[in-house]
Amino acid sequence: MRDIDDEVEGTVEELKLLYPRTGNAYVIGITGPPGVGKSTLVDRMIELLRKEGKTVGVVAVDPTSPFSGGAILGDRIRMQRHSTDDGVFIRSLATRGQLGGLSRSTHDVVKVLDAMGKDVIIIETVGVGQDEVEIARA
Repeated sequence: MRDIDDEVEGTVEELKLLYPRTGNAYVIGITGPPGVGKSTLVDRMIELLRKEGKTVGVVAVDPTSPFSGGAILGDRIRMQRHSTDDGVFIRSLATRGQLGGLSRSTHDVVKVLDAMGKDVIIIETVGVGQDEVEIARA
């Protein structure tokens, strides 16, 4: 998935091969201002979905680190208790200056998780304010 986020040459062709395997996952978007409990809600949703036997993919969009250019990983740390669960896949993405609360590669990462067979995919926006309109298109 790093190649998708880094826009490595050839990934577009690889993504095209996955499209026939997509369209089965239920995609949920979580957005809101910083500190309202988005990560806590996602953590609880993972727990409940796993109790139902569902597999879960999480795309946590974090602010971009001014040092590495990557995601700060705050959300991933808060969901760490699910890291050893094979039925849960959590990927943090940096906004990299993209407006709207999502990373430029969010849609493609969702497609990969869908093609991987995840039952539910949860997208958590960066939570920078009230402009996260892109989540409606995910």
